[in-house]
Amino acid sequence: MSKKMLGVVFIILGVIVLVVSLAADAVGIGNATGIGWKQILAAVIGALVALDGIFLVFRNPDQKK
Repeated sequence: MSKKMLGVVFIILGVIVLVVSLAADAVGIGNATGIGWKQILAAVIGALVALDGIFLVFRNPDQKK
């Protein structure tokens, strides 16, 4: 799997985790008392995974390390 394809997978998974964590109360998997620390943690992790995916997709492959 290429780094670009892996980046696309990371973006999709990160966005899914972000959206589900913030909508947990609406879909019935949260405790319906507002956004808790677990939801915030999952949202941050989802955002970081998506950002990592964006970095992988748009990184210049000709860059020297």
